[in-house]
Amino acid sequence: MSHSYFTRKLLNIKDKNITFSKDYLEKVKLNGITSFIFKGILTYQPTHCQKYRTLFYSKFKKHGFKTSRIAILKVSLHDSYLALKKQRYYCGHCQSTFTLSTSIVEKNYYISYHTKHAIALEAQNKISECDIARRHQVSHSTVNRIIHSFYNSQTLNLNYLPENLCFDEFKSVKSAEGHMSFIFCDADSKQIIDIVEDRRLSSLQAYFKRYTKEARHRVKNIVIDMYAPYISLIKNLFPHA
Repeated sequence: MSHSYFTRKLLNIKDKNITFSKDYLEKVKLNGITSFIFKGILTYQPTHCQKYRTLFYSKFKKHGFKTSRIAILKVSLHDSYLALKKQRYYCGHCQSTFTLSTSIVEKNYYISYHTKHAIALEAQNKISECDIARRHQVSHSTVNRIIHSFYNSQTLNLNYLPENLCFDEFKSVKSAEGHMSFIFCDADSKQIIDIVEDRRLSSLQAYFKRYTKEARHRVKNIVIDMYAPYISLIKNLFPHA
């Protein structure tokens, strides 16, 4: 397997369109702090123009790269960033340019989803927002904004679940059992429904039993990896999936 594969595993990156060259790692001083910079490249053939949704055709031309420095979770206790060169395209139909997007970060943002999830989880503990900000190399206002986006606007409806779900886990904060947390989303809208700090079967069963039988029985499809507790969970609590 390639070093790109192992680097994606190290950084918990699921997007296979991101690759790394042999000199992908640089150790630098940022604001007086020794940090890791992982240099990646994002490129693939888009299916359509992101501005006017025009389908891909011969007038689509590669148009250089745009590099973004994305804050990711610490590696070996060092502040870490992904310097991602994202392929740009020119659309001959609408004479506009656009930059390819990736599932690891929201468009026009510079903080990875994993970092946002870790911040939201740490906010459950007795720790100040300033300390969380220092741990994740972001500003205090960014931490405050992320916390509010997760906990104020996200009211769970225990009487409803979408028909199609996606289950996954991600490398979490040290206080989480096993250092891995559970996340699930609506497979159609791509919206995160909730995050559970512990991905073990007993915790997931207790969590999903809070939903009504009607809500769980309406679920038809669940996308997972082959983590055995997910399979047991689905058989026991989602009989129609």
